[in-house]
Amino acid sequence: MQKAPSENQFFRYVLPSMLAMLLSGFYAIIDGFFIGHTIGDTGLAAINIAWPVASFLPAAGTGIGAGGSVVMTTRLGEGKKEKSRQALGNTLFVLAAFSSAMTILLLLFYRPVLQFLGAEGGLLAAAAEYTQIIAIGSACQILGTGLVPLLRNQGKTISAMTAMVCGLTANIILDALFMMVFHWGMFGAAFATVTAQALVAVLSLSMLFRRKEERPFRRDLFPRGKIIARLIKIGLSPFGMTFAPSIIIILANWQCLAYGGSTVVAAYAVLMYFVTSVQLLLQGVGEGVQPLLSYFNGAGNPQSVHNLLKKSFALVLILSAALCTAAVVFRDTIPMIFGSSGETAVLVSSALLIAAFSFPMMGITRLASSFFYAVQKTRYSIFVIYADPLALTPLFLYVLPLFWGVTGIWLSIPAAQGILACAAGVLFISYFRGHGGAASLHQNNGGMTG
Repeated sequence: MQKAPSENQFFRYVLPSMLAMLLSGFYAIIDGFFIGHTIGDTGLAAINIAWPVASFLPAAGTGIGAGGSVVMTTRLGEGKKEKSRQALGNTLFVLAAFSSAMTILLLLFYRPVLQFLGAEGGLLAAAAEYTQIIAIGSACQILGTGLVPLLRNQGKTISAMTAMVCGLTANIILDALFMMVFHWGMFGAAFATVTAQALVAVLSLSMLFRRKEERPFRRDLFPRGKIIARLIKIGLSPFGMTFAPSIIIILANWQCLAYGGSTVVAAYAVLMYFVTSVQLLLQGVGEGVQPLLSYFNGAGNPQSVHNLLKKSFALVLILSAALCTAAVVFRDTIPMIFGSSGETAVLVSSALLIAAFSFPMMGITRLASSFFYAVQKTRYSIFVIYADPLALTPLFLYVLPLFWGVTGIWLSIPAAQGILACAAGVLFISYFRGHGGAASLHQNNGGMTG
């Protein structure tokens, strides 16, 4: 970051971040589009079974990169440039070490994991074909997503967005080539994704260290326990935000198989393509404003933190209302995009009508998660993120289908998000009461980093 940021740069940070987050979700959508049209419902069900394994890698990369970025930007706001550079070096070290570890672990255990997730027979064969290539390219996915937050926190928001656009474009072209021309099936979809993420990683590295003075010194790459522990603690929140939908997919797939078989699994896959894209777009608001929040938090300027939060709230509410409307209006068109069968399309249409009304609540919870970890209130952030996949959604996925069958699976989304949004509101009230409101915030500079 070459110069101190200001509140007036809100849209300069947020809009590219929203697009970058949305594009990151498009990798799955593009794969789903081509798989649906070349393989059909079986392919859609297989990739939905495999997706929690594949999505763990970019989620981990996002968590590491974002966690390190918060430490970097906070130290920069405190005027500690050397500490900020050390945080950058240690973030790169963790990304590289984790990439190596996950490549080995996934190659050894991806098949048993897929069986645990419910894959068997033809679904297992298709899911394994996809996951094996994802495992080989683990480093591409982790670095491709982990370097983007570092670019944003250096103020290179356009560069981060450019890298994502280039990767997505490559993924579309390669998916079309590998699946529709070469007919490589699930292997082709995975190979296209890994290759595209490798391109994002290379572009991000070149833009991140374009200037010599922006590169960390060799000594900054030496692992420091306190820095790594801090970035991992903070990174649990952005990791959870990115991976939580995959945990929910695992639980929902089990219920879909129990209440309707592979057809319901395929319908849920299409539903989650849209819902996850909405979540990522809304998450982009919080992720985009995070560098500004962390900087002003470190600089002891809580009034700017408060002002940025108000702008973010207004934006997520307007955006989520628009997305809710779009889901309702186009609920019959969306399943057609993925080549769903007639029976699957009917299920997707009814599911979208129910899930759409959770979007405003989803916007509140996503913003709360990003805000709390940006100001290093990590306990609040971790609660908002993990309460959904570890408590609320499992409860509703078990209880609601007992009364409403497959419809109960769809109802679990707004039910969980409604309770979580109320909890987030309570945490916001508690947070600001603890700091005496905006006026007191301006005087009590030290309280923001609790």
